[in-house]
Parts: sequence; C-alpha cells; structure tokens
Amino acid sequence: MKGSGIVRRWAGVAFFAALSAAPPALAQDNAPIAVVSGITYELMARWDVDRLNRILDTDTPAFTGVAVTYTPAVNGVRLYRITYPSVVPEQGNRPIVATGLLAIPDTDGTRFPMLSYQHGTVYGKEEVPSFPEQSPETQLAIAQFAGQGYVVIGADYFGMGDSKEPEGYVVKASHQQACVDMLDAAKAVLGDLRIDTANLYLAGWSQGGFVTMALLEKLEADGAKVTAAATASAPVDIFMALNGFLNFPRKIDATWVNTLFILSSFAYENYYAVPGLARSLFTDATYEVARKVYEREPVEAADIPTDLHTLIRPEYFDPQFFAASAYGRLLAANHAYRWVVQTPVRNYYGDEDEVISVGLGQLAMTWQRAMGAGNDKVEAISTGPTSHRGTFGTAMPQWKAWFDSFE
Repeated sequence: MKGSGIVRRWAGVAFFAALSAAPPALAQDNAPIAVVSGITYELMARWDVDRLNRILDTDTPAFTGVAVTYTPAVNGVRLYRITYPSVVPEQGNRPIVATGLLAIPDTDGTRFPMLSYQHGTVYGKEEVPSFPEQSPETQLAIAQFAGQGYVVIGADYFGMGDSKEPEGYVVKASHQQACVDMLDAAKAVLGDLRIDTANLYLAGWSQGGFVTMALLEKLEADGAKVTAAATASAPVDIFMALNGFLNFPRKIDATWVNTLFILSSFAYENYYAVPGLARSLFTDATYEVARKVYEREPVEAADIPTDLHTLIRPEYFDPQFFAASAYGRLLAANHAYRWVVQTPVRNYYGDEDEVISVGLGQLAMTWQRAMGAGNDKVEAISTGPTSHRGTFGTAMPQWKAWFDSFE
C-alpha cells in the first residue's frame, strides 16, 4: 500500500517489498486493443537482455538471499497487461473483470512453449504479475523463462491488480477460475498477435504453489493437456498449514504468519458469504486492525500482533474446536492434492522454510504414493537448508531445466 505508513517488514509468502532497481519506462502510446468477448491487451514495456540479466544476477539474489546461478537471458521480452472477463464460482458465477500479465519473447519466432506462473501472497494490490515492476518473483519468472524463449502468463488473483473485488485469498475455485480464464484470454491475444504456443507448463511459489496445484486439478478435470507442473513451498493443504501454526508451532515459524489468518478469514467471509466469520476468529481488541490489513487501509506495523495468542481467540487453539468451526471447515475444503494426478509434478520444499514444514512440502507426494502400489507422478524434492524465499530462488532454475527436458 503506497503512502499508508505500514512497514513492509514481512518476508516470503507475506508482503513483498519491491526491489530497489529502477523500473523500466512504460509505453506511453499504446492504447488497449480489443480482441473478443471483452478481452483487451496493452503493451506496457520491453525489457532488454541487459535488464533481464540484471534481474538474474543482482536483483533476485538480493530478494531471495541465496546465491544461485541462473542461465542468462538470450532475448528481450515484450510485456502486456491483459484485461479479461471472469466469474466468481462461489457467488453463482457472478461476472467480474480480472487482469494478468502476458510476456512474449521479442524474437522472430512465432511458436513458443508456455509457462503459466502463479504468484505468491503479496500485500500491495499491484505487487502482482500485471505490474511486474512491483513483483520481484514475477521478474524472475520473466527473466528465467521469457528471456529464454517461453511465453509467460500470470493471472492477478481476484481482488488484485486492477480488480475491483475484495481479495479472494486461498479461495480455491476463484483461483482456478482466474487462472483458467487468463489462459483462455492469453491464447486469444496470442492469436491476435499471430503467435502459437506448444507445451503448457505450470509453476508457482508459496500461495502460488497452492494455486498451481489447484489449477492443475481443474485443467486435468477439463481434459486439458499440461506437460508438467512444479511448485516451491506449496501449502497444498491450507488447514494443515494454519493448524500447525496454531497447535503445533515450530521454533522457526515466521512471525508474519498472522497475515495468513487475516487474509484468509476475511476472504472466506466475503466469498463464501459467512457474515461475522473474521470477527469470530480475532479478539475484540485486534479485529479492527485485522480488518484494516485486509482492506489495505493505513495501519502501523507495531499494531499488528505477531503473537497468535494475542491476535486469535483462545478457543481456536483447541484442535477440535478449530476443526469444527466454520473457519476451520472452510480451510479444510481448500486443498489441492487429493485427486489422482496424471501430470508429472515436482514439489520443491526447503528444510528450513519458516512457513512450509517438511511434511507439508512432501504431502502431495505422500498422499499419491499411499494409494495401493503408489502413483509416482508427484515427486517432492528438497532444496536443502533453505528459507521460504531461498527455496523459491533455488527451485526456479531447477524448474527451468526440468521443463526444458520435455522440449
């Protein structure tokens, strides 16, 4: 939130601060172009090879805190913002408008593999793919993939980017809808630009890892072909993740996991139409500051309790109460691993991730392999003693090498 006075001191899955590198100038003379059925696109900028390699060599290590060697960019990239119609499944398919990013290699080619990148949790509405200057993780996806000949797309989830909706944080069906409709919109725009795509890959970090798995579930159910999918630090079971913070905390748990309870509870109240849900979770003394965080109103960071026992009512620390509560039941319904996966998947996790436990990082693989002789489509891979951001920074080039092996 610009000018709000809030201190963006959270890391990883929480609130991303934009990197200090100066953003490229936006194109000033490119009016939106209409395609079909309410879909429009506009050229935002062109990033050259030097800009992309600076992201890989300087900006990303500063963001992730790990020294990783990325394969350098070989081509520039054209960046477009797409505006497209969508619907909210939880609200009877109410029509809305959403936005997303389309990044196209600036080469003579007309056919490229495509990566759909699902972004992690952010605080600012514009720290999302269609505002890439404000999204370090999106910058890395652009530099590592679009800079090497992949078309990259990324949906801004409902409530983010230019969306006028409340944020639909970890609301599974809405996340699926945003991404599926973005994929269709991107294909329409690419058709208008006379560009074709070949293999489709999915990838995402943190919340985006959850969304990636949910999107894969939706695409497989629809009969769409996905070549491979990869995640980093994916909370594939939202209830398990938050239950751990409440009832089985680790010494390394991040102090900023308070924001996960804030964003999810208000999102569920809005999208599932459960009045008073968030008020039932937070104490009388903390409800208002939690509401301000969700609504992106000005708030002092010191006023947001980092101790969950101060933020949340005491009854939620009873595992049975939490599981039976309206909030707990909604969390438990938002999982993204309990189907028979047919696509090759790699879930990367960090051994010292302060948000995603090792067990949660391995959960999708464990569940798939527990079926009879075992479904081997999902593989969990450790990135070693990496933090939340470090897991992302380490996994990204491994995603790229693996996806390249299918080409």
